[in-house]
Amino acid sequence: MGIVIVLISATAFGMNAILAKLAYRSGLGTSQTLAFRFVLGAVGMWAVAIALRQNPLRFTRRQLLTLIALGGIFYTAQSLMYFTALRTLPASLCVLIAYVYPSQVAVAGWLFLRRSISAWQAVALVGSFGGVVLLVGGAQFQLAWALVFAIAAPTIYTAYILVGESVMKGIPAVGASAVIISGAGLAFSVIAALQGELALPATANGWAVAFAFALIPTMIAISLFLAGLPRIGAARASLLSTWEPVVTVVLAVVLFGDSFTVVQFVGGLLILVAVILQAGPEAGRAADAAPVRN
Repeated sequence: MGIVIVLISATAFGMNAILAKLAYRSGLGTSQTLAFRFVLGAVGMWAVAIALRQNPLRFTRRQLLTLIALGGIFYTAQSLMYFTALRTLPASLCVLIAYVYPSQVAVAGWLFLRRSISAWQAVALVGSFGGVVLLVGGAQFQLAWALVFAIAAPTIYTAYILVGESVMKGIPAVGASAVIISGAGLAFSVIAALQGELALPATANGWAVAFAFALIPTMIAISLFLAGLPRIGAARASLLSTWEPVVTVVLAVVLFGDSFTVVQFVGGLLILVAVILQAGPEAGRAADAAPVRN
């Protein structure tokens, strides 16, 4: 069940780039879009949390502070790094670097949490990374500060996932998501205000995109991902999330008429194979195996 939850989350996250294009076409700025995405998402998630009797106000102070930090610091920081890199680096290079994070999660788990890396995980990691390389069509290497930002984004996201896995073991997913999204919404609102972009959408299309952003890649994607983390572990969850670029490419082809080459098809197929390997029973046992040392 945890595998299905994370795959649905990845599908919802795959709407990010599509909705971003629609937001920009509607005249919304980057900070404005992100602020409305998380503020509206926070309002909706708090309502759902209270309705499901997962009121975050019942959490301990430590839990609340950790969740706020996840949203206001980790999630906000990785988004800022990623979008800053996108200003000067090719999008394909940024996407390629971003999807190094499954490997970083597995390696970080081995280094800091004494978790083993099985042969199945190694094969799946190589396959998923190779699939992303083909899916984005390759990338041009450019030595610049933007490259540092692009590398920092998945590194920060790795910390977000590992901390999130730890704190989510004793907290309901919906209530936790409400706090995390609130932290991100507050941070992005301050950033948008400083940049002069904290303004209401001027068109009906802008409002529609803002609400879609808040619902699909925010409320649905984040809460389901957090719900899946304690069920299957950070390494498997992060690897299964590489389904996201496949969703993005398919939607871009269908909705915007983007080209889809044979090389991209092979890349998507590799990611699917990696997902199947990681979802199998032997991979599951390896992911939950005992630490390397006592």
